[in-house]
Amino acid sequence: MISRETENVSSIDDVVLAFKSLTENSERPFITRDELFANLPPEQAKFCCRKMKPYRDRNGREINNAFDYDDFTRWLFNQQPHSSYSYHTSAVSSPS
Repeated sequence: MISRETENVSSIDDVVLAFKSLTENSERPFITRDELFANLPPEQAKFCCRKMKPYRDRNGREINNAFDYDDFTRWLFNQQPHSSYSYHTSAVSSPS
């Protein structure tokens, strides 16, 4: 599925939209661990889970197993200073 969503990627916004398209109803500002594993090869899903920041809602509450794909994409494309990005380092295993 992700290959279909990334065939015409030419900008940061295209990558953000590709991640968003994998979320429930293609409208959430975060992607879940299960959505990553359902749509990416296992090694890519594990990489995303290790490197993406946990998603926090407007009130600063962390949503369980939800990741901030927008922040991650902008970090990958160096649109924000690397020093402000903290790695998410919890153990990651494939869903059972």
